[in-house]
Amino acid sequence: MFSKMKKIIIFLLFSIILFIIFKNPTIVIESVNYSIDIFIKNIITSLFPFFILADILINYNYIYYLSKILKFKYSYIILMSMISGLPSNAKFISNLLDRNEISIKDANLLLSVTFFPNPMFVIATVGTLMLNNTKLGIILLINLYISNLIMYIIYYKKLDKKNISFNKNSLNFPNLIKISILNNISTLMIILGTIFIFILLSNIIFTYIKVSPLTEGIITSIFEMTSGIKKISILNLNTNLKYMIISISLMFSGISIITQAFSILSNYKLDIKLILRNKLILILLNFLLNYIYIKFII
Repeated sequence: MFSKMKKIIIFLLFSIILFIIFKNPTIVIESVNYSIDIFIKNIITSLFPFFILADILINYNYIYYLSKILKFKYSYIILMSMISGLPSNAKFISNLLDRNEISIKDANLLLSVTFFPNPMFVIATVGTLMLNNTKLGIILLINLYISNLIMYIIYYKKLDKKNISFNKNSLNFPNLIKISILNNISTLMIILGTIFIFILLSNIIFTYIKVSPLTEGIITSIFEMTSGIKKISILNLNTNLKYMIISISLMFSGISIITQAFSILSNYKLDIKLILRNKLILILLNFLLNYIYIKFII
């Protein structure tokens, strides 16, 4: 009965969306243009260089050897996620699952404590371009790291201690760059498509439901992080309030990125309740850290 009702609701929902699109096709055009604008100005400039850098580091086993020096459980995944950002953590975890080098239990725990946004995106795009303050971008990134690392420490004893194999067949540099560019362009196109879908959904909602600019920015960031943060950044708000809202948006990361991570790991049974519960705890931790910074340090 529940399954049948679910199918009816989905059918009606898509029927309504199609009706709105055919009635007002400019929504699609505006959504495409806005998605491309965000992608070119805010996404590709911050993500693409780090994707290439991550491939170089992996190819030459830099992070592997660094993780062996640090000797923390799954430090390889932690370090690579910190450098590459979302949703690369899901890709690295999926690779380990494919090679049977990690249990599904550990995969669930690691996925929920490695939601690190891309560092260049936080510092350069959010801090420098959107907030006009590089220092705030750095503080945002540090607090995001600390929040995740606190959760990592909490779960540390529950993680198994397993050895992760290193890459024995390194590519020569020209081939590495060629393959990296081709693979990462494909990844970026998936990101662009996901951004478009969630921007289209939010535009459909706000075409028929009028809310305040702040509410629109917050709801948009729940759907798609980058476009939501961009809307919040241009609002005439107190800098501290704007900073706090953006910090929460970064930690939540948006349904768009969460969907990307889950799709990468779709072949495996994820503990979605655990991941979402930890996501809520991370948001609270991050909020507390940023509140302390604003209240006692600035």
